[in-house]
Amino acid sequence: MNLAIDHPLAFAAFLIFLACFFIARFFLQHGAQFSLRPIAGFAALKQLLAQSIETNLPIHLSLGIAGIGARATAETTAALQALEYLADGGALGATPPLVTCADPTALPVAQDILRRASERRGYASEFDDTRVRWIAPEPFAYAAGTMHLLNEQALSANVMLGEFGDEFLLLGEPGAHKNLPQIGGTSTLRVLPFFQTTMTHPLIGEEIFAAGAYLGNRPAHHASLAAQDLARWLIVSGVITAIALKSLGLI
Repeated sequence: MNLAIDHPLAFAAFLIFLACFFIARFFLQHGAQFSLRPIAGFAALKQLLAQSIETNLPIHLSLGIAGIGARATAETTAALQALEYLADGGALGATPPLVTCADPTALPVAQDILRRASERRGYASEFDDTRVRWIAPEPFAYAAGTMHLLNEQALSANVMLGEFGDEFLLLGEPGAHKNLPQIGGTSTLRVLPFFQTTMTHPLIGEEIFAAGAYLGNRPAHHASLAAQDLARWLIVSGVITAIALKSLGLI
């Protein structure tokens, strides 16, 4: 109720998205197909996972500097969806990813994702919670600790998804020095140019929020992505209609 009173436009946009989500999910459950445009970063991530299994070298995944329940929860959730994909494949090939995080709230969630992946693949006894490491809460301290790990650990690729700041330039340096394939994505505007110029396969802006749909096969993920497009078109159509009516003096 407070949301409707204090932020009516945000509440209206939420209702539009919710309606689009349930409509899209209904059609998906009844056989509809939504085509996804190719995103090179996600295609490369699938190839890198296969290479990780073949070479028996893990992929490093950075969850960024944010956690769960904060302003950048959506970015962290997108990174965790990528982790779920890597954990499932890594458990099958006995090469689970190596995960680092800066916010302690992301630590138990990431560990649980790895644990459940091991259980689903029938290797529950091989679960190792030290594959997820909380480095430090301060961004540059996190970057320094992760840099040391990247320099010392043999890896097949470096993946960085979530919220990042200026410390990103430090995080990308070891991978570039070791000539590792690097996939990175964030919605932080001021950091996007760094991702574009330093990552082998950059994910730009809202592309990271499509991780569930591109890497998973759950109707809810595809419905959410379809709902975003439907809601976007409805909002754009509403704006154009309002401009036209205003120009004609009807409102």
